[in-house]
Amino acid sequence: MIRRRSLVAVALLLPGSLSLVRCGSSVTPAAPVPVPTLAPTPTPTPAPPLSVIPPCALPASKPDTTSCGGPQRLGADVNAAVDRVITVRPDLFDFSGPNGSPKVKNVLAFEAAVVAALGEAGLCGDVGPEGEIGVKQANTWSEQWNIWASNNDVRRKYLYGCSPAIF
Repeated sequence: MIRRRSLVAVALLLPGSLSLVRCGSSVTPAAPVPVPTLAPTPTPTPAPPLSVIPPCALPASKPDTTSCGGPQRLGADVNAAVDRVITVRPDLFDFSGPNGSPKVKNVLAFEAAVVAALGEAGLCGDVGPEGEIGVKQANTWSEQWNIWASNNDVRRKYLYGCSPAIF
């Protein structure tokens, strides 16, 4: 009886053993499935400096009445912001004019860059209609400036100030 069980066990193992021998010798393996390659994720191009206007830390000022007029108070800050844009973003200007003064090539980008530079300096700025920018240090006073002329020359012209701030 022991012999019979051994023969049965051998008979059961034998076909599996033969298939292992056959598998390695004459049967060609299936071609490997190619692994798809993913396209590399493009590195995002960073925004040029001074192209994003930072949010103002002050709440919006929308007074019912204002008193406008008086001398400028933030001229040094506006001039520093314009100078910073000319230095950091020369791509916004054409310097080939006869007197060497920069001509603005992209007015909207120039206005946004000046307001961004004001924001970096801790002031709040606003790009307004009619080619004006607004600037304020507090909600008690704001100024409107024109920073480019109709011939696209850089301009630093104080227009008016208002109390309280108008933006």
